[in-house]
Amino acid sequence: MDFPAVVRHAARLGPIMYLATVTPTGDPHVVPMHVEWYEGAAWCLAGATDVKTRNIAAHPAVCLHSAVAEETGWDHLMIWGNAVFLADVATKRRLWSGVFSYDLDDYEPGGPDESPDTGFLRITPHRALLLRRYGFDGRDEWRAPDG
Repeated sequence: MDFPAVVRHAARLGPIMYLATVTPTGDPHVVPMHVEWYEGAAWCLAGATDVKTRNIAAHPAVCLHSAVAEETGWDHLMIWGNAVFLADVATKRRLWSGVFSYDLDDYEPGGPDESPDTGFLRITPHRALLLRRYGFDGRDEWRAPDG
């Protein structure tokens, strides 16, 4: 599987994925997130003080896991990568319109210029695993060339 196939499978399985992070004390933390793909990375809207954002500051290694459902043939996708929280205005302006499939102003009415506590998680993938029908129908893997 190549990286464009990872993105295609992620789109097929839907934008809601579970983001697993690790707390500073080493405990796992999992939350559902709306994920969009842009510029070779997965992106999620996040708050500067969110638990997931604080976890990423301590441990940038994360995993995304797609929701598993009958309508997608019980396929699921896991993506490992490193995350960073970006809240600079230039990044927010670049992503605010046309990247996400929902209106970010519904969650942050201040828009990119007046939302100091809001930013984006950029998850740079280095490995992915697609399990078809829980793996009974096969599996496809991808690794970044340097990973």
